Amino acid sequence: MFHPIRSLITLVVLVGLLVAADRVAAHVAEGQIATAVQSAAGLAHKPTVVVHGFPFVTQAIRGQYDHIEVTALDIFDSTTERGSVTTVNFDGVRIPVSKALSGDIHQIHVDHVTGTVVVAFADIEAASHVPGVTVRAVAGQPGQVAVDESITVAGVAVDAHAIAAVSLAGNTLTLKAIDVQIGGGVAVPPAVLAQLKSQAAFSVRVPGLPSGVHLSGVTVSPDGVSAGLTADDLVLTR
Repeated sequence: MFHPIRSLITLVVLVGLLVAADRVAAHVAEGQIATAVQSAAGLAHKPTVVVHGFPFVTQAIRGQYDHIEVTALDIFDSTTERGSVTTVNFDGVRIPVSKALSGDIHQIHVDHVTGTVVVAFADIEAASHVPGVTVRAVAGQPGQVAVDESITVAGVAVDAHAIAAVSLAGNTLTLKAIDVQIGGGVAVPPAVLAQLKSQAAFSVRVPGLPSGVHLSGVTVSPDGVSAGLTADDLVLTR
């Protein structure tokens, strides 16, 4: 005898099992992709990977994933409480189903990459290797930072306060002083201003980016220095 309620319950259970199996398969693939990204980007910690789109199995079978989101925390491998973060969107990711099922993923082809990287001030300070330097945002100046450090003038160490413009050269952040004051706001003599500006400048390379990813559009916020990232036809290699 046909029991509609029992049949409905059976159907719901089957659907639930299929959904659960799909999510398990997605979780396994996310772990494999995370390992590949970590290796390609030289990350100290494995990133978080989310494969968007449902069902996952149909994407795996055709070997192409529409959208994969990768979040890498603490890219400088520092001990700062609020470290730098990179968020990357991979669109059009191609992984052959045989490689995905076997876990033998050594290359990942990506059609288009977008995202952002936020470099915390604490990481900029540590990576600068300038003893005692502090960096912070300047209110109303989205492309500038305030830099406080010790500078040597005529053989004497003095406390200096600089306003620096932030720019990009490849994947390296450069802080170039445009104004410097010493002591308690004492004006710097023109004869030594160029020397002080040179001492107050430094560069920091942004780590954790696969080869072929480019940074652009620097902005400064209370949390740090941000930049967009892009790439086309990217190949991640373990």
